[in-house]
Amino acid sequence: MLIIDGVKGMADQDSLTSQIEAAIEAGEKFTKIFYETFDKKRHMISKLYHDTAQLLWEGNPVSGKDAIQKFLQDLPGCYHNIDCFDSQPVLQQFTEGKSTVVVSVSGTVKYDSNTLRGFTQNFTLTSTDDVWKIISDSLRLRDP
Repeated sequence: MLIIDGVKGMADQDSLTSQIEAAIEAGEKFTKIFYETFDKKRHMISKLYHDTAQLLWEGNPVSGKDAIQKFLQDLPGCYHNIDCFDSQPVLQQFTEGKSTVVVSVSGTVKYDSNTLRGFTQNFTLTSTDDVWKIISDSLRLRDP
């Protein structure tokens, strides 16, 4: 509820503020961990994905964390440079009470002998037992 109507409205506003702050913190930590893992410890990337996660990589769909691990492991080595990210909470009234965050990341990536490319990647994260897991991941490459 965005309309503030007395004490209840203030409590709702405090809850929304808390969700936004938690989303910002989760997005910042997640972004650092994800790209560090992807670039340096890709064999461990599946630990960041939910069992039933979905990946859409340049239009190629991949389902389940084991299949995602194999798909990402088969990509050439790379290095990401993050230009910016944003994270927003998905209101819990739409997520059956689960903490859910959408993280959007933009930057550049260099795959082994390929040229530098820009990328945009969007994640949906959900908290399970106080651990954030990717449930949806979508990446598009672009000219830098």
